[in-house]
Amino acid sequence: MTEQFQEMVVSIPSDFKYLGAVDAAVQDLAREFAFSENSINDMSTALIEACSNAIEHGNKFAKDKRVKVVLSFNGASATACVYDQGAGFDYKSLLSRPQSPDPMSERGRGLIIMRAFTDDLKFTFAEKEGLCVELKKSGAGAEPEDDDAD
Repeated sequence: MTEQFQEMVVSIPSDFKYLGAVDAAVQDLAREFAFSENSINDMSTALIEACSNAIEHGNKFAKDKRVKVVLSFNGASATACVYDQGAGFDYKSLLSRPQSPDPMSERGRGLIIMRAFTDDLKFTFAEKEGLCVELKKSGAGAEPEDDDAD
């Protein structure tokens, strides 16, 4: 059996109102590859968090900057690379320290969310492309349909 591969590029303005388009794109494509609903929801949650961070922290809501998302599916797993046009940050320091956000704060949970909902998380920075947050998730196969459902 030949392994399927699909790649989609989504580019959105630095505005939270476009996060729904990214969410719809990843969910629709993941369903085409028969990802389980749990895997789809996990990937979607992590991807929206990465895009939100790119908009807010990377691009600083700049109207002239965009967030690019490259979604790649190979049938068994998905990879999403989220690029912003910011100056980058010291992600090595962030990744090396323990993550324990203030329990009373609504902020500071992005990395924890992305780690919890993906199988692999990487940060890279390239001068011409900007910061890339790479999220990987296994499809884990679709759940069997419940024939007794009403």
